[in-house]
Amino acid sequence: MGGRAAIAAGFLLAGLCVARAADASPEDIFGYGPRSPAMGGTGVAFSDSFEAAYTNPALLARLREKRLTLGMVGASFDLHADGAGEAGKVSYEQAKGVVIGADLPLPFGGVLKDRIGVGAAFYTPSDVIVRGRILYPETPQFPIVADRTQSLMIRIGMGVDLGKGLLIGAGFAALAEIVGSVVVATDASGHVGSRVEDQLIATYAPSFAVAWDLPFFDTKKVGQLRVGLVYRGTLDARFSVEIDATKLSTLNLPVFNIAGMAQYDPAQVAFEVSDRIGPLTVAVGLTYRRWSDYPGLLEPTIVCPASSPDCGALQPAHIPFSDVLVPRVGVERTFAAARGATVALRGGFFYEPSPVPGTLPASQAYSSAQSMDVSVPTRFYDAARFVFSIGGGIALAKPLPPINIDSFIQLHVLENRHVDPGGGSTGADLSGTVLAAGLLAGVRF
Repeated sequence: MGGRAAIAAGFLLAGLCVARAADASPEDIFGYGPRSPAMGGTGVAFSDSFEAAYTNPALLARLREKRLTLGMVGASFDLHADGAGEAGKVSYEQAKGVVIGADLPLPFGGVLKDRIGVGAAFYTPSDVIVRGRILYPETPQFPIVADRTQSLMIRIGMGVDLGKGLLIGAGFAALAEIVGSVVVATDASGHVGSRVEDQLIATYAPSFAVAWDLPFFDTKKVGQLRVGLVYRGTLDARFSVEIDATKLSTLNLPVFNIAGMAQYDPAQVAFEVSDRIGPLTVAVGLTYRRWSDYPGLLEPTIVCPASSPDCGALQPAHIPFSDVLVPRVGVERTFAAARGATVALRGGFFYEPSPVPGTLPASQAYSSAQSMDVSVPTRFYDAARFVFSIGGGIALAKPLPPINIDSFIQLHVLENRHVDPGGGSTGADLSGTVLAAGLLAGVRF
């Protein structure tokens, strides 16, 4: 019993290591900053604060004031998978976290005056540092929309004004991967114990961007037109923990490989056009997400040696994810409410197709009752989302204190969808909503 307890403890410790390592970027679900989430996730062509570190780093070149922003963002999930053998409501904890943003125009002189800006964006969950869940494939789950919202996010970007309305920029997102091991063995005194070693390894995803104020339109007639284009590299959080109990006894125990992809944001390209006519800003954009490169959640628990690649170990089901195009639209109207006070009203919409196919391959699991491998459903669920957003803000200037207060609300409505999870299941009807909101306050220096 002592040996079994030690092995169980090893698995538990490995699970704790995995939970600590699961990083990703919640801004890929809700957007980031004071304006973009309220305007349908647009911002590639108009962002004017630290949020451009994500939306379009080139626009950081237009920062003119130092600003520090703090806020809270949260989301609740009401997700359902209904059908024979299904769980009905799939429970998820609320996501809530702290937003920190910094606008840093660099104070160069001469030809570099007002041409270079830096933005830093941070998000950290308030209950945990990071969280990732790796469940059995037959457990109903919505990993694309729900599991990617409980994680630390760090982004830094820089923009440069080249003149003639042309801006370029670059940035990166940083997160951590974990590698480690759990060794279960008997010491010289005959007692069973375990040793855990793990380490965090930094991983990065670059972004490159350009924005251009179109010079060949009469701004008095059509407003100030600007186009923006940004590439964001793949942002993933992998974990790999080996559990070695081969020295515990004379039993021929394999080395267990607890590994996979806890969180994943695909490589993407976003294009947008914005038009600013006096107090009115309108933006229309399209985002391409390359989900077809997603390697999947799980890796084999037992890895076959190179000398015997067909050792019979169970392999995770391969799900053919597909690339998607996300159309977006956002609008903002500002009003002079009083001396030194400007009020903004915002709204937006985007449609996020699902990269997960409607028919999923069955997974394999070992049945102790039948002493053989059997097929089980792969309940890896997702559905397209219709996302409606509203928000507003107030910006104060002299003679009032130099502060900004902004808020947003998003409603994600899952498109009703029938999914066949394989493994002999009759299928599931998916539905649900996600409600997200945020409140941010900033002070300018």
